[in-house]
Amino acid sequence: MITKARLFVLFAAAAVLWLWTASHPEANAHAEVPRGRIELDQTSFVAKSWQSDGTHLTVIKGKLTYGEQPVANALLQVRPQGRNIVTREDGSFELLVDRSLIAYKPVSVVSVQDAMIAGKPIESEMADSILSASSMISVYHPIEVTKVATSETDASRVKVYARFIIEKNDKISFFQVDKYRISGKVEDANGSPVKDAIVWIDREIGEGFAKSTPTDRNGRYEMYYWPEEEETNLTVIVGTHRYTLPDGKVFILPRDTSVDIQIRLPKEGLIIDDKSPNLVCTTSAGAKYNGLLAGLDVPPGTPYSVTIPDRQGRFVLTVPKATWEKHPLFFETILTKFIAQDKVLRAGDELPIGLVKPGDQDPRLGHLPR
Repeated sequence: MITKARLFVLFAAAAVLWLWTASHPEANAHAEVPRGRIELDQTSFVAKSWQSDGTHLTVIKGKLTYGEQPVANALLQVRPQGRNIVTREDGSFELLVDRSLIAYKPVSVVSVQDAMIAGKPIESEMADSILSASSMISVYHPIEVTKVATSETDASRVKVYARFIIEKNDKISFFQVDKYRISGKVEDANGSPVKDAIVWIDREIGEGFAKSTPTDRNGRYEMYYWPEEEETNLTVIVGTHRYTLPDGKVFILPRDTSVDIQIRLPKEGLIIDDKSPNLVCTTSAGAKYNGLLAGLDVPPGTPYSVTIPDRQGRFVLTVPKATWEKHPLFFETILTKFIAQDKVLRAGDELPIGLVKPGDQDPRLGHLPR
């Protein structure tokens, strides 16, 4: 049994110990388990366009430590597939950041096989901790929100007017038509699909060519090109056989449109009959787009839309008011997408809901209020 006096003494001792520990933080620090750490002198970078003089490249410094001790001869890498970087005797290293590419990339330790601490090989229990060390690099265009207004058609939604902040004389490729599509089907003389055929087009004896994916089991193929309304040759390659149009026959593909070309190979010889139903070319909807877009990092299924930025980087999001009031982060992405619709999308056009989604390596960022 503990008397009241002894209990008081125990509480008093505990209180003294707590006060001493609180006033001596180094006591707690010494109790912490050492761990691997990557420290970078800068982790966030404003994107800028590629420059021939290399000014879009930035060198940053870093250091790898275990506890308070530098780790030498470890291999680091900017994922994915960056070059190997070896830490120096003092744990320091340098890496090159390409500011012309938006990114959110980890800097990780990939090997400690030759690593040393204080001139000695690292012990096994240190290895896992050092290998788990990482830091992140983010390259992005700042975003400014210029106005938020209630939607005129739905009071539960708001229109968020925003813009990319672009450095003077900087050039940004916003979302726009990149190429058009040639697609279709290759069949044999009996109308059965031909698998693993390659469809090839070229202009002016080899210039301006495009090569399709191998046809699938249904004979379907596709490729992307930029039509110039010039004479275009067509070749179908099946194994070692090359099927071509008759001498003097060429395609003149229409400008600014995708096409569908249905091809039936001859039963004999290597010349494709250029008459229906052996060769049929029709226009089709859609184009392949590529470029910079912004979106909101919100839970999947959140119904919001975003417009294509104009040349000044201005765009509009229409988002549920309740979602916007939770202060979601923006994300930036370079999207490449084939969109099958008749109208060519241009700056200011609203993209389909759910089209713009963040990837793991797309930078997230808050916005700058006006």
